[in-house]
Amino acid sequence: WGGDDGLREHLSASRLDDVVALSTSDHPSDPLHTCAVHDNGDVSCWGAGSEGQLGLGNTDSYYLPTRVQDVVDAVAVAAGAGFTCAVHANTEVSCWGTNRLGQLGEGTTGSGREWPVRVPRLFDIVAISAGEDHTCAIHRDGELSCWGSVYGARPTRVDTPKDVTSVSIGGIETCITTVDGLVYCWDYGATTTARMTQVANITDAVKVSVGNESACALHLGGGVSCWGRNDVGQVGDGTTTGRSVPVRLRSIADAADISVSSSSTTVGAHACALHRNATVSCWGSNEVGQLEDGTLDNGLTPTRVSLLSSVAANRVPFDATDLLWDWVNTVVNNRESEFPWLRVAWDHIRSSNTTASASGSGSEVEIRCYTGTSFGCDAVSMTIVNMSLENVVFRLAQVYDLHTGLAPSPYWWGPVQLYFASKYPTCSSGDDQQGATALADTMLHITVPHAWLSSYQGRTCAGLPRTPSLEAERVVRQGLDGRVPDWYTDNITTAGVLWTTWLRGPSFPALANLKDEFGGLCDPRAIWIETPLDPQDFPPRTDPPFEEAVC
Repeated sequence: WGGDDGLREHLSASRLDDVVALSTSDHPSDPLHTCAVHDNGDVSCWGAGSEGQLGLGNTDSYYLPTRVQDVVDAVAVAAGAGFTCAVHANTEVSCWGTNRLGQLGEGTTGSGREWPVRVPRLFDIVAISAGEDHTCAIHRDGELSCWGSVYGARPTRVDTPKDVTSVSIGGIETCITTVDGLVYCWDYGATTTARMTQVANITDAVKVSVGNESACALHLGGGVSCWGRNDVGQVGDGTTTGRSVPVRLRSIADAADISVSSSSTTVGAHACALHRNATVSCWGSNEVGQLEDGTLDNGLTPTRVSLLSSVAANRVPFDATDLLWDWVNTVVNNRESEFPWLRVAWDHIRSSNTTASASGSGSEVEIRCYTGTSFGCDAVSMTIVNMSLENVVFRLAQVYDLHTGLAPSPYWWGPVQLYFASKYPTCSSGDDQQGATALADTMLHITVPHAWLSSYQGRTCAGLPRTPSLEAERVVRQGLDGRVPDWYTDNITTAGVLWTTWLRGPSFPALANLKDEFGGLCDPRAIWIETPLDPQDFPPRTDPPFEEAVC
């Protein structure tokens, strides 16, 4: 659950059944992937796959759960940053994914594996936790072994004060609970008890979960205590003050399990507790709605999650494109009253050719421009590789902008295109589409204010500020509202001014929409109005090719 991307995950997970365990690789600098253990011992994974961490024999990303190769008897799974490990019913362990720091435990570093490989000489494992670049596993006798990074490329026994009952690896530290109910934590890299610190005031812990500089412990009776970093309320005590000593959460007395997020590239740090009656409470960061409380405000205390209902059978996605269609249609339904252009763009491109791909260099909208008795551009297909809200809205903005005729009138939209082409000609989304990337990013910013803007924040285009200017936003808003932007009426007063402005960033889509201005173009089928545009063929700056000027 949680926001629009949470809806995508909600639909995706509806394909799963008979799940007995889940693990998600939430790490601040890495994209997410998730793995689930089925009651028959199979493992399904989905999400980012660039390191082979999905175990599917390739480095593709998948938006739908897909069965891992050659794992049929798993009892536990741990998703790390770019790798995954599973415990088998015979207590052995297999890992797959990146191996740059020995994360696979097979004695080497370097090349990773896109399919599961057994960790040599590792037996009697009953629990496992994976972190950013290493893994720790609990043996049946309560001892702890870790491998990867400073622990080396083979499992190494870690000297612990007592027998270990749970282990959790967070952003910068690892914590364990011991058989006598105590909690010990140590910073990254410690391998002896001398580096371990006992957490104060906890004597009956049965589980610990660690995030990024914060942690929570589950007490024997169902209570929860948290401590550490608290900038977004992840301690859950009603404040944003960091706590060096655990704070008992007053509103939770019947917890059966806990999970603390380290945060990721898209989701901030938060924590959740599963109650014994199968309800869930969450607290902390909420920028994408991960607390599922009807807001995007951070939660400083635990709040019960209003769990979404199960997905109807006719909505369970058949493939990634089916998932994309259902998800985008719901996103558009939720936003079209405020942003009707989303519906216009989606209805056009959905019926044309819209697919979701697990491979390829990136998402794209294919645009074809044409000349002749009339000229313009068609958006003929949309391929989505990164199925995120901001990426889909950006691509729909490209469709609306560059497909001639989707905007209600060329007299409203041509000036918008002219503004961006002349201001930011290096922001091109293709030949003869000057300014189009900055224009689509500005539409994205208006629609999803928290979205990352590649052309602005990413600095991929020369001359752009860090965020869209107020003037740029005003131009777009007026065009979307069906008005000629003030910028155009105030500045483009003659055919000569229009021609000079257009020459700053020759844009075929803008020319197609403005071809009837100032009496119309002299010869709509002139050789210079062909794709790709060739500046050497343009009429001179002093001879604007409009009827009112020289024809």
